[in-house]
Amino acid sequence: MIIIPTAYFPNIEYFKILFEQDTVFVDGFERYEKQTFRNRTTILTANGVLNLSIPVVRPNGKNTLIREVEISNAEDWRKDHLKAIETAYRNTPYFEYYWDAICEILNADHKLLYELNFDLCVHLIEKVGLSIDLEQTSEFIDFRENDLRKTLHPKKESNFRCKHYIQTFEERYGFQGNLSILDLLFNEGPNSISILQESN
Repeated sequence: MIIIPTAYFPNIEYFKILFEQDTVFVDGFERYEKQTFRNRTTILTANGVLNLSIPVVRPNGKNTLIREVEISNAEDWRKDHLKAIETAYRNTPYFEYYWDAICEILNADHKLLYELNFDLCVHLIEKVGLSIDLEQTSEFIDFRENDLRKTLHPKKESNFRCKHYIQTFEERYGFQGNLSILDLLFNEGPNSISILQESN
């Protein structure tokens, strides 16, 4: 049973894991942890690598389960994120094929982070062309050795190596190998699945 954390516009390593499985469970019952991929993603812009974070509210403080975490609308983060993503990728080969649907999901009135992430992930799985059954856990499952909920973390070094593909600002910043799946999809479109296959 493969269990992964929820993630906002997950990175390419996350999708490589999905690529290799028939069924994956997204944990909804772990306690929310700050400064993880659960509410943030990384893109490549004209000014370099940029982290985008969704502001959240934890109704039960440190004991808030990930499926209870609310999206804060105190600031217009959706507008900021969409503008940053559009500015970074509007000149990529496949931007126009995916942009409208992504905007629609992001602008939908999701109250909970977990629900937004799940809807985005299901949509991106389809667009990348993966054949996987993405399920939600029904209870908390104890952490195990090499648990992906612990290893898929921005502060932990990863052994993942992404197959090289052309990135918009690569000449300026060099190849960035594990950005949001958006970077791969906008740049490679239907070929994204081949990049995943050749990454290790």
